[in-house]
Amino acid sequence: MTDAITPTTDGHSLRVGVFMIVVAIVQVFDLLLDRRIDHFTNEDGRAFRDLANLAGDSASVLFVVLLVILAVVAFRDRRPLTRMSTPRWILIMMIVFLGCASLNVLMNIATLVVSPSLKGASQTELILDLALLYGSTTLIFSLWYQLADVYLPGGAFEFPPNAAHPDQAPQWFDYLSLSFYTNSTFGPTLESVKTRPAKALKMVQTSLSLIVLVVLIARIIRGI
Repeated sequence: MTDAITPTTDGHSLRVGVFMIVVAIVQVFDLLLDRRIDHFTNEDGRAFRDLANLAGDSASVLFVVLLVILAVVAFRDRRPLTRMSTPRWILIMMIVFLGCASLNVLMNIATLVVSPSLKGASQTELILDLALLYGSTTLIFSLWYQLADVYLPGGAFEFPPNAAHPDQAPQWFDYLSLSFYTNSTFGPTLESVKTRPAKALKMVQTSLSLIVLVVLIARIIRGI
């Protein structure tokens, strides 16, 4: 088996098991959302739906393949999945999966934006769709941020010290809070951004959040 990647940021690490748990939740959100949006998609949004379905199917296949391989490796090495570190080939699969999941979310948002009428669904149903979009975006970017911070040279973010455990490296929940606040405030959080790729990720997430929380909510309120 290929050796685990050495993180470039001191003390930072990425556990495969935690990643897979978050990914499983993302998969559930995306599957629910895909089925719901398909019900009221018309011809104007069909191209986006086709891309969303392709990206979603690719992400599902990658998730199943990765889960099976990791289960075999964990059984062979007699190590719990949650304690496994990150081999190089797994990192590549993680990046490809996140790319597919991100494209799926983007196409779902595009479908809701370009559809001339959303009257095929009630306001309550559309609010649920937006909640699923918001949750998926938050979870996906929490994983992007963690990958960037662990493996980009010099790290991607500067976190405020943990008062209770000042020597403890950031955990996934720290990246989840970073992603959540980026979704909610559309601006800088308490964490400093140190690299251009991380800045680009935050710009993409903020743009998606603006569309979800401003454009789409306005459409729902107007009943269009």
